[in-house]
Amino acid sequence: MKTILVTGGAGYIGSAAVKALIEKGFDVVIVDNLSKGKKEFVDDKAKFYETDLVDKEQLAKVFAENKIDAVVHFAAYKAVEESMDNAVKYSDNITGTINLLNLMVEHDVPKIIYSSSACVYGTPEQSPVDEDIPISAPINFYGYTKIANEQVIAWYSKVHNIQYVFMRYFNVAGDAGLSYIDPDAQNVFPIIMEVLSGKREKFIIHGDDYDTRDGTCIRDYIDINDLVKAHILALDINNNDIINLGTSNGVSVKELVDITIEVTGKDIKYEVGPRREGDPAIVVASNDKAKKILGWEPKRDVREMIRTTYDAYFKG
Repeated sequence: MKTILVTGGAGYIGSAAVKALIEKGFDVVIVDNLSKGKKEFVDDKAKFYETDLVDKEQLAKVFAENKIDAVVHFAAYKAVEESMDNAVKYSDNITGTINLLNLMVEHDVPKIIYSSSACVYGTPEQSPVDEDIPISAPINFYGYTKIANEQVIAWYSKVHNIQYVFMRYFNVAGDAGLSYIDPDAQNVFPIIMEVLSGKREKFIIHGDDYDTRDGTCIRDYIDINDLVKAHILALDINNNDIINLGTSNGVSVKELVDITIEVTGKDIKYEVGPRREGDPAIVVASNDKAKKILGWEPKRDVREMIRTTYDAYFKG
């Protein structure tokens, strides 16, 4: 039985991955500083360490006390706007990854699955976005940390033969049965739920004059359960690779509001505000490579993501 180290294993995506890995029979070790993760989402069958990846001394204990076969690396600060105000904090995304890689070399851990992002493509000029599009100048410091980590992991692969798979996510949504509620909502699904709950007064649509079917931006939303399944499949890849994770189906912001009203039966107070700088009109993933390499295909549509998110917030 393989032992998988999951960084950020108490967070939204990490806790869902831990749950799925344990169900598949893996032994799981978790490292999480609980800055956004929650201890109650840590599976009892996993071995948990409350520490930060920048604390190399504490991280070294994790590797010394466990025979780790692979790392699934989710841990990162990820608020885009905050990254433009606090580069010092977000530089920990890079420092932590280097500490992790150094200990992987020291303890002969051969493989890392890295949680990257579609933001490495900057403002893509084509859609759907495939893996052959060069990574470009990021539009925020968070995006830079993802590019920097991909590059440093690739160099460790060349120098130390660590195998990697970069999973470039688009927009993750839904719930994995853990009823996770984002304590600091930055993404559209939890923001809409906060409007429905009364925590926020209204939902802001940032621009309705884009060259799209209804004037609002179009994005690709992938269910968290489908995303996690792709990571588990990636553990069996025997070479370095880069894989986009999305549905290849775009949903506009206005459509998302309308579908949420339909699914929940609740009205949503919203208004149209100005465009946000750097927002492309359409960003949709090509998932052809994921289908070919992983034998993977997303199973859940946006209605299912809305339903499970709503249940997490209001019935969980």
